[in-house]
Amino acid sequence: MKVYILYGSATGNAEYIAKDLAASINNASSSADALPFTSADCMEMNHFKRKKLLETWSSPPDPSSSPTPSQIQNKHAVIAICSTTGNGDAPENASRFLRFLKKPPPAAAGASSSSPPLHRVAFAVLGLGDTNYDQFCASGKAIDRKLAEWGGTRAVPLACADEATGLEATVEPWLEGVLGGLAAAC
Repeated sequence: MKVYILYGSATGNAEYIAKDLAASINNASSSADALPFTSADCMEMNHFKRKKLLETWSSPPDPSSSPTPSQIQNKHAVIAICSTTGNGDAPENASRFLRFLKKPPPAAAGASSSSPPLHRVAFAVLGLGDTNYDQFCASGKAIDRKLAEWGGTRAVPLACADEATGLEATVEPWLEGVLGGLAAAC
């Protein structure tokens, strides 16, 4: 099974977490480690249009990407890891993605007019922020809310990591459970 990992990062923390998670998935697929996903596609959030992700996610997942018939994916797995900069702003490499999500959702390609565009997506969001600012994890919270409004299935609750108290306290437990939660939702 494949997972898409999108990141928005101003200082590199979200990018590092996303790329590290993608590497662990891609490296485990060639070893004896059993992870629910066999491949990860990691990219900046703003690359969603260039990679035609909305079109991809509107179609059913490719059954050939599942290693066994019992692991056939019904939904696309999406992980979003995003920091917040300034007073609640998205990082530069996530701003277009977030602006796009804030628009009314378009009709899903190939679906009935009543189907929301992300009804074939299960997602998990990790927000990074600093409680010393008023808009703590505003970008992560907005992405989580909008993915659900667009019809995505929240696989695990939104996690908000605080730079002021140490990101690891939230990031490590979230990383331990996110893949299992996503696999169950897919």
